[in-house]
Amino acid sequence: MAAGKKRDIAVLYGGRSVEHEISVITALQLMKALDPVKYNVIPVYIAPSGRWYTGNSLFEKNCYRNWASCQHTLTAVSLQPWPGIGGLKVEGGSLLKRFSTLLTGRFDTIPVDVFLLAFHGEYGEDGCIQGLLEMAEFPYTSCDVTSSAIAMNKYLCKSILRDHGIKVLPSKVARKFDAIHNLKSVTDSILQTPGLERFPLFIKPNHLGSSIGIAKAEDIESLHAALAKVFLYDTEAIVEPCLESMFEINVSVISSDPTRASVVEIPVATSGALSYEDKYMRGGGKKKGARSQGMASLVREIDPAALDSTIKEQVTSSALKAFEVLGCCGVVRFDFMHDNTDGSIYFNELNPQPGSLSFYLWVKSNPRFLYTEELDVLIESALKRRSQLASRERELGFMALK
Repeated sequence: MAAGKKRDIAVLYGGRSVEHEISVITALQLMKALDPVKYNVIPVYIAPSGRWYTGNSLFEKNCYRNWASCQHTLTAVSLQPWPGIGGLKVEGGSLLKRFSTLLTGRFDTIPVDVFLLAFHGEYGEDGCIQGLLEMAEFPYTSCDVTSSAIAMNKYLCKSILRDHGIKVLPSKVARKFDAIHNLKSVTDSILQTPGLERFPLFIKPNHLGSSIGIAKAEDIESLHAALAKVFLYDTEAIVEPCLESMFEINVSVISSDPTRASVVEIPVATSGALSYEDKYMRGGGKKKGARSQGMASLVREIDPAALDSTIKEQVTSSALKAFEVLGCCGVVRFDFMHDNTDGSIYFNELNPQPGSLSFYLWVKSNPRFLYTEELDVLIESALKRRSQLASRERELGFMALK
């Protein structure tokens, strides 16, 4: 890149997920934090319909609240899944121009150097978008296809980390298809799983985050109700024992050089497990005219002085190990649970694109790591990873067809 030239950073967010709104909040935060001296910021919003748009109106929150009118001010774009495309394809134009594009393969493009991802949930955080970007050979700031897909399957992620010596709670996956056809069989299978023989049990979607669809079951009737709630949003539910006396501990990890961990936090729930409202609607988020700050709205104790240093060290070392085992990239957040009855620490879940990109943990680190600096590290890491991938030999010729 020529000296003094700004990099074109496309911030990709939104998507077809029930966590769509949280993705928008994360994107708006990070677009304000990107250094305008270094970068040209290009908002690229994937609407719930699946269509991609760009335009200056997307920098304003009111655009999403008044989508019907705002949509007409934007430019529809798309990404072609082949290398060397250079950027985003501008859609639309006259019929003659579209026909010419089909014949010649030439179309107007918006140049992009790096895609900065700010998704939460399915079709964005789970490897789908990453696969498209890999095919087009664009640098992007998140876990790759494999680690993203594993992270978004809670049961699979826990199984892998358990096999590498990281403690997890016993669990069982219940599938919607099976529950529809034989709910009693599914219930019996859950209650016969070692560690799940007695209530209370904790039920949540196997592929979603943001505390959507979570529930606590005290008996078979409430277990059925909890499964029905999960199946509104996901095809699989993960069932675990409910720790009656516990607290959560979270830590963020970033692929800098070397890989580093943030300080830890203890999120504070209004009662029991953290809810969607705890995470995104507190800290003034419910007040009229107040601006939601995404995960930054959550009431939390960051680097709590009263927390035993051995607990902090165990959580941090487990997170760094899990980051390596799963092949994570970019910035992630690992969530753990501390069982107050015996002091056990269990891995709970991995957020491959955490809310607010966990900037609130890094600004409290020592030395302090500002959000603008975090985004710089993510962009440089994405470019370095793409350069390493590009150095691979991928062609052997047509020897087998001779």
